[in-house]
Amino acid sequence: MDEMILEARHVSYAYDDGHTPSLNDLSLSVKKGSRTVFMGANGSGKSTFFLCCNGILRPDAGQISIAGKPIVYKRKELLKLRRKVGIVFQNPDVQLLSASVYQEIAFGPLNLGLTETEARARVEDMIARMGITPFKDRPAHALSGGQKKQVALADILVMAPDILILDEPFAALDPGHVRTLRALTDHLSDTGMTVIVATHDVDHALEWADDLILMKEGRVVAQGEPIRLLSDERVLEKADIHMPEVLKLYRKLIGKGLIDAALPAPKSFDELERYIERKA
Repeated sequence: MDEMILEARHVSYAYDDGHTPSLNDLSLSVKKGSRTVFMGANGSGKSTFFLCCNGILRPDAGQISIAGKPIVYKRKELLKLRRKVGIVFQNPDVQLLSASVYQEIAFGPLNLGLTETEARARVEDMIARMGITPFKDRPAHALSGGQKKQVALADILVMAPDILILDEPFAALDPGHVRTLRALTDHLSDTGMTVIVATHDVDHALEWADDLILMKEGRVVAQGEPIRLLSDERVLEKADIHMPEVLKLYRKLIGKGLIDAALPAPKSFDELERYIERKA
């Protein structure tokens, strides 16, 4: 039986006006070690839910559990929670607070109670792994958008969380930084970390995710295997999401008799290309 590392039951949350709930009786679960993608239009509640997952926000109703234990909203317990659940925000500027890159990454380990020697070793290792050594002494605010994302991610990973949440991680990044970040999320997932990503990129969700959660108006529209949900026109219409291009092309090629209709729906263009070569 799959172990659930994150569970939400009937969670609701509304911002100050209280009239328009951002989360509306939301229930879902995330498997330990999974690659899970959240999708939905802006305002569907994804970011609000993530903030509830590490205690930045407290739900108005319902319960969120991490590794089977409900979140406890006391300072000591929230500090423990934020070591287990790390969030990299869409805009890294809201996350980076310290003067230099090194100081930024060192802040967390030092607050864990590590000695300065232990913290330094952990930070230096993370800086090397992330490939940010050339600018470790530079002011964080002076970095490029892609570099800030790298530092924000290092900021979280140095704490060795059980769950990593990436909110629109590829937004405003150049192709090089996108490739680097995708390779890193692959590696982290392969090591057993639970990686949760919010994205509008349906093609990436199809190819990368184990589990897909579609949200609209603070609720879960559907949850399940990406290939099943992203092939279902009724589900896509309900969630206001378009079908991945590779699946559109796959259907057209079947209609023209150019590939075998018995072949399973492909998750990538590379897989579809192999189908075409097999038919040729």
